[in-house]
Amino acid sequence: MINKDKLTLMTKAKEHSFDSIIKSPYKILPITFFFLCLFGGIMLTLPISGAQGSVSFLDALFTAVSAVCVTGLTVVSTGGDYTNFGQFMVLFLIQSGGLGIMSISSIIFILLGKRMSLSHEKTARSIFEAGSKEEIRDSLVLIFKYTFLIEFIGAIILSVCFALTENSILSGIKLGVFTSVSAFCNAGFFLKDSNLLNYYANPIITYTVSFLIIFGGISPAICVMLANLFKGKKLPPVAVIVFNTTLALLFGGALFFFISEYNGVLQGMSFIEKINNSWFQSATARTAGFNTVDLSNINAGTFLLMVSLMIAGGSPGGTAGGIKTGTLGILALCCYNAIRGRDNIIRNRNITPETIQKAITLTILYLLVLLISILMLITTQTAKPAHLVFEAASALGTVGLSMGATPYLDEIGKVIIILTMFMGRVGPATLVCYINAKHNNSRISYPDTKISLT
Repeated sequence: MINKDKLTLMTKAKEHSFDSIIKSPYKILPITFFFLCLFGGIMLTLPISGAQGSVSFLDALFTAVSAVCVTGLTVVSTGGDYTNFGQFMVLFLIQSGGLGIMSISSIIFILLGKRMSLSHEKTARSIFEAGSKEEIRDSLVLIFKYTFLIEFIGAIILSVCFALTENSILSGIKLGVFTSVSAFCNAGFFLKDSNLLNYYANPIITYTVSFLIIFGGISPAICVMLANLFKGKKLPPVAVIVFNTTLALLFGGALFFFISEYNGVLQGMSFIEKINNSWFQSATARTAGFNTVDLSNINAGTFLLMVSLMIAGGSPGGTAGGIKTGTLGILALCCYNAIRGRDNIIRNRNITPETIQKAITLTILYLLVLLISILMLITTQTAKPAHLVFEAASALGTVGLSMGATPYLDEIGKVIIILTMFMGRVGPATLVCYINAKHNNSRISYPDTKISLT
């Protein structure tokens, strides 16, 4: 009888704990991603995954976190140290991380014809910012259709290109499919250690990968809104902010890279190749981890540019990291309006103080985490400080670019980067969900106060 009572109490405690997680989106996001990373680390440690024998658990966990968080930083060779099974696991983790574990679980509910519980529906609403269950369903269907359609098109183009350069057609198809998924999910994983350095003169490959990165970094909803331009319809405010900010970062970054590295890492290329590779590096620096030039030789100006682009990141609702173009666009618009003495109006819509507060909070906390990560790396690692700053920005922005410091990280450095990648992937979304859950519209008003800022 006592054992039954204990068992009942334990069962109730587990159910209560599970319900507590399900009802809190700011809990379910980090927990699900944590277990997916742990599962990936265990699978990549198995002898069947290692080409040269079992990979150490820390190195396997590093790869798993980098894949799930769609970062791309690696301490072992994806193409050389993992078997076909191991590479498939990396691809599975990339796809799972790109789509988001919440999307996968919710779509299963829909496909099985089961009704989502109120708590699950509330969680999904918070994450997808949808107003009803129908909107959640539509958002999920759109995400999956958009993802697999773009990846399929990219895989066909890249498979043909790689089949012409590889020793066999099968190798080309394998490389094409892997690269397409990795690029769309903004992961930056590539099956060759040289990354895309050998393809800098192939515009079909570089532009295909760059547009996969861009389409993955912009959410499906924003892309559907942009399609309305061809129908003569006006864009909603969020699409205007994201679209304009994305264009400014892409073309501004490409122009600066072209000027800064014209006689640097771009030296020896033709004029057209310099333009192509400047565009590619501008696109990949914000979200992915591919590179067609040797980043260890970039100059100081380009270094600052790329760190800034990595901090900016992709767009809200996409697969990319960073503070996001939506946040950056709102802050830039508020700054511009403050200088001009205008209200924060866009497309005859007012930007609410709550939205501005969220943007400021996200930015400050993001930069604070980046600073802590940099300080920890510089304190514990022997690599050049500039390389460690680049590494930290790349990890937190889930970018995956490196100046060569990753393979030389010791165990402490690997743990720091693992935590930084994890924070960069789930931190911003978790924070927004937490703020939404805790937001309370108080009817009490207080007198205004003046605080000197100079």
